[in-house]
Amino acid sequence: MTLNPGGRFLNVSQRHLHIHVGASKTGTSALQRGLWRSVDDVLAAGVGLPLVGRQAHVSQVLRPLGWVASKGYVGRIRKRRLRKLVPLLESTPGDRLLVSNEDLAELDGERIGLLHQVARDAGLELSVVITARTWARQVPSEYQQFLKHRLTTDYPTWLAEVRDRRGPSAEHFWLRQDFAGMAERWAAEIPAGRIHVLVSPSRPLDAGTRQFCEIVGIPAESVDVPTNRINASFGAVEAEVYRRLNGALPPAFDDYEADYYPGVRIPIVSGVLPREASARLPLPNEHLGWVTEESHRQLDRLRAGGFRLHGEPELLLPGPDASGLMPEVDEVEVSQAAIAALARMFARSHRSGS
Repeated sequence: MTLNPGGRFLNVSQRHLHIHVGASKTGTSALQRGLWRSVDDVLAAGVGLPLVGRQAHVSQVLRPLGWVASKGYVGRIRKRRLRKLVPLLESTPGDRLLVSNEDLAELDGERIGLLHQVARDAGLELSVVITARTWARQVPSEYQQFLKHRLTTDYPTWLAEVRDRRGPSAEHFWLRQDFAGMAERWAAEIPAGRIHVLVSPSRPLDAGTRQFCEIVGIPAESVDVPTNRINASFGAVEAEVYRRLNGALPPAFDDYEADYYPGVRIPIVSGVLPREASARLPLPNEHLGWVTEESHRQLDRLRAGGFRLHGEPELLLPGPDASGLMPEVDEVEVSQAAIAALARMFARSHRSGS
């Protein structure tokens, strides 16, 4: 690998760009935090990170592609801003480059094509990594992720909407969690053999990281992945408190980025509402049938598509303990959790002097 007089890499042997597109709730937060605090060690293994931190990905990739927080890719594509990625990628050292952001899972064909063109213009051969987990875990986990984006629908109703692909929230879920659909959208631009689907085990945390590192070509010990759970789920009671709070918010919080995110989501997820303080939300027994059928369909499509499967693909299929009874949540528990959250909010405001 050599540099021309302008400081850019000559394409003596083509470099590679790995784009990790999620899916969300597959350990992406922990993996990304580990990568971003291990930049030098990762580079020593030959892998450059042109974008470090979520905000860098948002400003330089997502927004130019029309991404709007909590809404997806509904904005105008800004091709000129996206083109600024070309010199950045060219000047980033490393035999291989890596970009990781789970919001890229939602890209449509046009936006995938634009990102592929950026990679080509930077002299990079593009590969895609999709991390996947069984829908038995993804369905309840994603419900709680949607709560962080102002969802007010109760869990049983939302489950029925997802099953029937009815309504914007349900369609958004399928866009983010249909692993075969993601792979097929990227396969319209790049060969299926350059699309990696890693089926990550739910536990232990570092097992999926090791497998991911093998795909990209990073020694797993080079990545300082946090051992604690970065994006843990709420319990059933706390999730219900959050849902009702979303429904009670005044119009002053309608602007997600300016008001809701700093004023509601940040306090809630940073400890005002405890994680997993009550029984977890399961995949209810009555929904196991359709989830199992869809999981088989997705695995069949992945195998038929010629994509490179890693890990244990059968783990996409729900196991014998994949579903459970819905925990009963009574009004007393909801009230107690809400009052405790309010008390923590007051305590936090008092300590900060606000």
